[in-house]
Amino acid sequence: MTRRSADRAERPPVLYHAVSSYQLLEVLLHRLLCHPAERAVLLLPDFITDKYPRYRALASRRFFDEVHLFPYRHIPHREEAQVFADAARACRAALPLPLAAYRPVYVAGAHFYFSLCLIRERLPFFFFEDAAGMLSRAEELYRPLLKTYPVHAAIARKYGLFDGSGPCVRGVYCLKRAQTADVSGSFYRDFSVEEALEQLDPRRRRTLVRLFLRRRIRTGAQAILLTQHFAGLGILTGEEQRRLYERLRDGPLRGLRLLIKKHPDDATDYAAIFPQADILRAVFPSELLPYAFRHRPPEAVYTFSSTGVENLRRHFIIRQLGRDPHVQ
Repeated sequence: MTRRSADRAERPPVLYHAVSSYQLLEVLLHRLLCHPAERAVLLLPDFITDKYPRYRALASRRFFDEVHLFPYRHIPHREEAQVFADAARACRAALPLPLAAYRPVYVAGAHFYFSLCLIRERLPFFFFEDAAGMLSRAEELYRPLLKTYPVHAAIARKYGLFDGSGPCVRGVYCLKRAQTADVSGSFYRDFSVEEALEQLDPRRRRTLVRLFLRRRIRTGAQAILLTQHFAGLGILTGEEQRRLYERLRDGPLRGLRLLIKKHPDDATDYAAIFPQADILRAVFPSELLPYAFRHRPPEAVYTFSSTGVENLRRHFIIRQLGRDPHVQ
């Protein structure tokens, strides 16, 4: 064993937690740029296997040293004390070392129950905003969760897990230019996924893109449409979401040849709404679009309220079609 590898083995491993596609990309980039020489462990939700069945490639391709699944599906949304106990038990089952053995700890998707394990043991952690600009819009996370999982929403709000105000949070990573709240000061740390991707070695970036997208995209489309999963969040019904995109089709998107990039959790049938469009079937973070095309990509990206455009502004013309789906 070399001196360098011995030193690496002696240092505490870094621990990351992520839930969504964006968060996975976010922590992956942070690890590569900020902790490239340290052992790094990634904790993902057990339900991510539905979206990314090849998640083990994150370790086999050396983006992380270990990848483990947190058994969220096995934690019922009961009273607070029981949820804390269930989360602690799940954490012990998921990680090979005691939670206190990891340092530092970075948590994206902090409103999920893993954060309760850190709070229970009074362990400090760094908080990543849920999506670009979402730190300033914490209510937009709270309200849909309250509708579907009220116990979960109440616990997360009580412990400041939507806006990073929790007692164990030692710093917040966010895209500062996308915020409407005051994020000045050293507690808030600027982190741009778009800029982080640009900083990567091109070969490493290509390997990263291939984790999510096996083949580069070919299209003759004039523009890209990023969708949102309003129905999945309980903001709209499935029928209301369909009518929203029909109005866009017949209004500002009329006559455009589109490439549709669905939100990873969006179940809407866009082929029925936009029969002439190219629809991407692959599930991947929209922030990878600048590196996803075989030839020159379309120049413009259209969206209705997608946070993904905040990390595409250096590469595409952004056309915002609206923000509140209830206002037309």
